[in-house]
Amino acid sequence: MTIPADHELKSPLEEALLDVHAALAELLVVADEQHAAIVAHDRDRLESVTRQQERLSDRLARAESRRVALLSGAPLQTVVAALPPQQAARTHSLNESIATAVTVLKERQAHTASLLQQSIDLAAQTLNFLQRLVTVQAPMYGARGINTTRQSVLLDGRA
Repeated sequence: MTIPADHELKSPLEEALLDVHAALAELLVVADEQHAAIVAHDRDRLESVTRQQERLSDRLARAESRRVALLSGAPLQTVVAALPPQQAARTHSLNESIATAVTVLKERQAHTASLLQQSIDLAAQTLNFLQRLVTVQAPMYGARGINTTRQSVLLDGRA
């Protein structure tokens, strides 16, 4: 009797890599939700997504620690080469999939960080503009006494 392919015995390393891969897949989904929350300016949703990311990051760290412990300091390629051919092929494929997921996640996080930075810059510019509007300017003394320059909100080039 043969065992179906999806029930084949998995090495502990393959199990650990599957856990890493699953955590990364969920982080990718949450990264999309984070981007949508930022675009929608939905602070409550953003806080919820951030909590999800923290939980998933903890899960990823545990899975990665398990993977590192299973390698016992040996390079992954060496450990994979020692596995039976089918397990080695699955483990190699899984490792490549993890590498791709990490690259995509980094790209999404960089894009989201850029969007957040733009939002922060816009808020800072708005605050600066509002401060200039409401701040009383100290009188400036010139050759003829106090300069009484009038600034128009509409004509002020700094605004």
